[in-house]
Amino acid sequence: MTNLRRIFTLLVVGFTFYGKLYAQDPEFTQFYANPLYLNPAFAGTAGGPRFCVNFRDQWPSVSGNFVTYAASYDEHFDGIGGGIGAQVMSDHAGDGNLTTNSVSGMYSYQLTLKDNGNKDYFIVNMAIEASAFQRSIDWSKLTFGDEIDARLGFIYTTKELLATQGVQTTAVIPDFSAGVLAYTSKFFAGIAVNHIIQPEQSFFNNPASTLPMKLTIHVGTEIAVDNWKRDPETFISPNILFQRQAKFTQVNFGAYLIKTYFMAGLWYRQTAPNSDAIMALIGVRKDAVQIGYSYDLTVSQARTAATGSHEVSLIVQLQKYDHQKKKKWRAVPCPGFK
Repeated sequence: MTNLRRIFTLLVVGFTFYGKLYAQDPEFTQFYANPLYLNPAFAGTAGGPRFCVNFRDQWPSVSGNFVTYAASYDEHFDGIGGGIGAQVMSDHAGDGNLTTNSVSGMYSYQLTLKDNGNKDYFIVNMAIEASAFQRSIDWSKLTFGDEIDARLGFIYTTKELLATQGVQTTAVIPDFSAGVLAYTSKFFAGIAVNHIIQPEQSFFNNPASTLPMKLTIHVGTEIAVDNWKRDPETFISPNILFQRQAKFTQVNFGAYLIKTYFMAGLWYRQTAPNSDAIMALIGVRKDAVQIGYSYDLTVSQARTAATGSHEVSLIVQLQKYDHQKKKKWRAVPCPGFK
């Protein structure tokens, strides 16, 4: 485990110091339980005020793993023609506690192309997002290649020229994203582009160390199993997610089973060219509260050390959607968004 920790630390330092390895954004297995992070065009799609809290502990069996926290709010307002949202996030990685803290605000404009009632509509949301983030790292907790003795291990003092032997923090860095979401009562599809300006994120003012642009494409539908009922209670929701950031490509596909207050899901994640994980989800809903738990079972060659990941989500919607108050709002057929 000590060797794994040191290897992981060196990788963190590699992309931080030299900018030759590409950093990827944090990811969430329960991406529809963190809708604003998935696509800013989801802002306002729950109608009334929605609060989401997400926690992910990736590879806890590995020292210096990834831990991510996120919290968001969004709501639809007829008076501004769409929805607004805000999100804060904190991501921690590595023994040096490489930390990224961010805050985002977004506006999603709702374009109604067709609306003949609650079951017959076609809507397109177009969103813009402005963010600011700051990164920090504790250099005193990291180890470098020149500290290694071939027989005795880490016994030397590094000669790397660091700005400080303690915690170093970057300036506040601006960032911008955009997204589009099209949906009917049974189908939805969206595209999001994050880090449009590819901001510099180096601790050493290295212009080559930028945050790569990320492309996200997601598609899903909702199929009523008991469609002979006037108000169906059981649904199957197949979905697919594609993401591309720098040289990193990821595809998630799977489905949810939703029955009244219970939800379960099974997913598979492929990170080209390797199989990555099988993901299982369970969730419950009661009135305004939805809670979900998921576990990622690693199936790649890293499974001997990084056995899996845990994720918990909490969604609170403070009021039911009121047709009289929000006449222009229509539901997206996403798991747990009703």
